[in-house]
Amino acid sequence: MAQGDHIYCSIYNNDKPPYHHGIDCGNETVIHYQKKYKDGNDGIILWVSMIEFAKNRKIYLEKYDTFDPPIVVFMRAKQKLGEETYNIFYNNCEHFARYCKTGKPISLQVEKAKEIVVNDGITVADGLSKNLINVIISAESSKNSIHKSIEDILNFGRDKDDDDNDNSFLNLL
Repeated sequence: MAQGDHIYCSIYNNDKPPYHHGIDCGNETVIHYQKKYKDGNDGIILWVSMIEFAKNRKIYLEKYDTFDPPIVVFMRAKQKLGEETYNIFYNNCEHFARYCKTGKPISLQVEKAKEIVVNDGITVADGLSKNLINVIISAESSKNSIHKSIEDILNFGRDKDDDDNDNSFLNLL
């Protein structure tokens, strides 16, 4: 690894996503978004040791087909030091590292999550709409049954030829 490299490691000790990203500064140090507090909702871009960044996890090198020169990458990272505008969806550690490397703030992890949510969301919405139609049909059927039952109760004991039974329903109470 060398100055200006985009590096990453698993946030867990299992080498699987999600990953934490940073920029190698070339002297066993890394610039990255670091949690400010234990809850992880806030972050700040700091320059830390490689050991602090990795926390005993395996470090990987992100490969690019096209990227800016290492000095540009390093200078972009340095210019961001102290930034506190972390947002998991729009400005996370991967956005930062890819911005430094290419000038474009992109998080492939976020993009993948959006795909999953959209695709699964469409499937869920489709299932919900089908269930909603069944619920509406069932409610309509129940409504018709209730109306029929009420009519039957109101007409209970009525005889077309006998007007004395008009209050038959009330007599049942």
